[in-house]
Amino acid sequence: MNRQRTAAVALLVLALATAGCVGSQTGTSTPTPLPPGSVDVPDGPKQPPERPAELNPATVREYVADYEYRVAYNALWMNEYTDVTLDCRVDDVTGRAWGYAAVVTCTGHSETNVPADATATPGPHADWFTQSSRYRASEDASHRHEVAARDPVS
Repeated sequence: MNRQRTAAVALLVLALATAGCVGSQTGTSTPTPLPPGSVDVPDGPKQPPERPAELNPATVREYVADYEYRVAYNALWMNEYTDVTLDCRVDDVTGRAWGYAAVVTCTGHSETNVPADATATPGPHADWFTQSSRYRASEDASHRHEVAARDPVS
């Protein structure tokens, strides 16, 4: 019984090690689509941008820059007295079989100055230190992942 178990484990390891090596020899492959998904935008005054009707480097650049701006804006925003200042740039847009990958970097801050006669809660100065995010955009999905911060936005 122990030999049979060892043989079965060895076959399983061999099968896993060679998975993907057996198949079509034509060199063509079907691109794996992105799983369904969408980027969550924190609660605030900015809604997620509309997905472009056609994805190309220019429309993806605009789309991900707008998305990251709205994510950062809503994260810094406290109330109607909040003044948010952000600088964002798109560092890279690369075509992939499933769509596009892009990196966006933003930096900024917010000030919440509530008038003395208002009932809103005063807020502190808040910083959005240089942060970079990797976006993956396809016809049906958008994904956002934080990555190591790039050089500061000037």
